[in-house]
Amino acid sequence: MKVKITVLGMSCSACSSAVERAVKKVEGVETATVNLTQKLLVVEGEFDYNKIVKAVKNAGFKAVKYKNGENSQEKSPLKTRLIPSVILLVVLMYFSMGKMINLPTFNFFKGVNGAVAFVSFQLVITLAVIVINFLFFSKGTLAVIHKAPNMDTLVSLGSGASFIYGVYALVMIIIGRINGNDALVLSYLENLYFESSAMILTLVSVGKVLEDRSKKKTESAVEKLKSLAPKTASIMVDGKEISVDASLVKVGDIMVIKEGQSAPCDGVVVSGDGEFNESALTGESMPVLKKVGDTVKTATVLESGYLLAKVTACGEDTVFSKIIEYVLSAESTKAPVQRLADKISGIFVPIVTLIALTSLVVWLIVGKPFDFAFSRAITVLVISCPCALGLATPVAVTVAMGKMATHGVLVKNAEVLERIGKTQIVIMDKTGTVTLGKAQVGEVYGLGEEDIKAVSSIESLSSHPLAKAVVEYVSATHYPVEDYSSVTGKGVKGVVNGNAYLIGNFSFLSSCEMDNGLKELAEKSLSNGKSVLFVGKNQKVIGFIEVYDKIKPTSKSAIESFNALGIKTVILSGDDVKVCNRVKEEVGANEVYGGVLPEQKAEIVKNFKSYGQVMFIGDGINDSPALAVADIGVAMSNGTDIAVSSSGVILLSNDLVSAVKSVKIGSKARRIIKQNLFWAFIYNVLGIPLAVGVLFPLGILLNPMIAAACMSLSSLFVVTNALRLFNPL
Repeated sequence: MKVKITVLGMSCSACSSAVERAVKKVEGVETATVNLTQKLLVVEGEFDYNKIVKAVKNAGFKAVKYKNGENSQEKSPLKTRLIPSVILLVVLMYFSMGKMINLPTFNFFKGVNGAVAFVSFQLVITLAVIVINFLFFSKGTLAVIHKAPNMDTLVSLGSGASFIYGVYALVMIIIGRINGNDALVLSYLENLYFESSAMILTLVSVGKVLEDRSKKKTESAVEKLKSLAPKTASIMVDGKEISVDASLVKVGDIMVIKEGQSAPCDGVVVSGDGEFNESALTGESMPVLKKVGDTVKTATVLESGYLLAKVTACGEDTVFSKIIEYVLSAESTKAPVQRLADKISGIFVPIVTLIALTSLVVWLIVGKPFDFAFSRAITVLVISCPCALGLATPVAVTVAMGKMATHGVLVKNAEVLERIGKTQIVIMDKTGTVTLGKAQVGEVYGLGEEDIKAVSSIESLSSHPLAKAVVEYVSATHYPVEDYSSVTGKGVKGVVNGNAYLIGNFSFLSSCEMDNGLKELAEKSLSNGKSVLFVGKNQKVIGFIEVYDKIKPTSKSAIESFNALGIKTVILSGDDVKVCNRVKEEVGANEVYGGVLPEQKAEIVKNFKSYGQVMFIGDGINDSPALAVADIGVAMSNGTDIAVSSSGVILLSNDLVSAVKSVKIGSKARRIIKQNLFWAFIYNVLGIPLAVGVLFPLGILLNPMIAAACMSLSSLFVVTNALRLFNPL
């Protein structure tokens, strides 16, 4: 069982780690992964759903039912909190710092006599900022209670400690005024931290608003896909066309699609025809002609024509919805490179808190004033950023998956995405991958009408492209076939009207007697790059059928692109070596292997893996072993179910150009993930010691307010860096 749940209330990777740990403890749970950017929890195993919800709640978060196609981002109160926070902070800064640049202020705030009023005013303003942003404190405290301290914990500790120290300073100032101790009043008047407390909360809020805005952009590719499905549909009821909400359309309804409209559901054309733009699904903008009997899919646009289609699937059952679901599921997985970041994030907050306390104690021991030591501890708390570590990989994965989807590429998980970027060798099946897979018969040699019908009857039981070409060519009533069997990669055999036929390549009919003249004719066809299906009847080769398969228009440019990227290109095929060589020369591949059996394909792929990361692209059952053994298995979506299930990547456009785009996006995503992780690690490695004050002997000291700004910017940096994936390839 696989369940998806939207989790609300998470703010950083420490939160997502806490949810994962809590859910994994539930009986029957096999795996539990959280996508922080999507607020999505994916759980697999045999478990009680209610126990999962309870575990999330006990971890301090809210679990709500996941709905496909709806934005998982919770409504954030940050924007409503931000404006009053900024206004109050400006007022606070004006009065607390204004005297440094001789800004006019109230006389009753000046000097020792005005100290109590001055500090009390700051306390009130700061308290108002704290109340407005109290969510940091409530969530931070709740996280500690649930033994999962997070970014909110650090922010609330830093801001709260600053405020408490300010209150303490006010008490000491009042005592000083009562006792007439002006020196005491002045000493605390110069070391207030109210502005730091308010500034920390406000700057972090600014950073989070910008971060949330950027995060939403990371989802724009999938959100754009979702928006393509029309909200209304036209259907025929009792011979009349009516408009209804798309969600009300049922299987069996007849939908009306006019020029410029999108198909609201999947269906089969029952009347009319037209050209559809299927770029929403395949990334290919060239229109596709649809006529009676053809299928139309949700969100594809009728560019010209008018037709009626019978609904075969709607809502979450459509291909379109399943694609979105596939992408969102992939986004919820984690790349191997993220595991180290997750482990560090899980213990990050306790370690930072310990460093802050140690800093406070050490500076006091070496004789520094309390306000100096206290300032160092506060700075450590607010500069540390577990968010940057937690977001480094997920935001890049989210953007990359969405970008792939817009190009008609579906990737199963983040681990596959990471491997795509390291591709060094691309091995391709020939038929249906490099070529159209739509074989057509050329010449027929030596076969009479009855023999051709018999061959067609046997081939009608096979799903091989060459077999389909023969059946389409003959288009006659089929005879009954007895003792049918097929040998993968070689051919088929069967008995028709008492005669035993063998149909396939030369090695399959090697036991049959063959006339030399016929053999020479076949070799001539092979030398011209045609495939040859030899036909044996009662242990004698009586003729052959010449079949050829056109190369896809984009195969040559795709393979040239792979070569330009420094990627070795190899073609594998069970077809004749001469046919394969002709294809290799035409498309510009580096190497070719012809006459290869399925198990040999897998062995060749395995051998190439010793030279680098291998991507194998195929579409048939005979490609399944190679797809499974390759580092990255890529299947054409028009391939067999077993081929698709063996692969980590699916090309909806059935085009090698999409494979090139996947490598480019994967490579760029891998670079960005590395950059983000480097920045997140180096930021904390350098920032924390700087906050502690290791450069104080050189006169370099970090202010808590600057530290808060740096912390916000670190998270913003990794998110905006990931957005570069949206740039043109």
